[in-house]
Amino acid sequence: MRINIELDDTLVKKAMYLTKISTKKALINKALEELIKSNTRIWEGDLKEMRKMR
Repeated sequence: MRINIELDDTLVKKAMYLTKISTKKALINKALEELIKSNTRIWEGDLKEMRKMR
């Protein structure tokens, strides 16, 4: 999908430095993947077991 967006240059430079990702396209794709991952995590713990530990 092609899209034109205006990005904050400071945020982009900092993110590229921190991630060592060299293109804006790759950086945005990585950011979208991480956003999706962090919002779709499924907890597999045992709530009853955790409550026993209190």
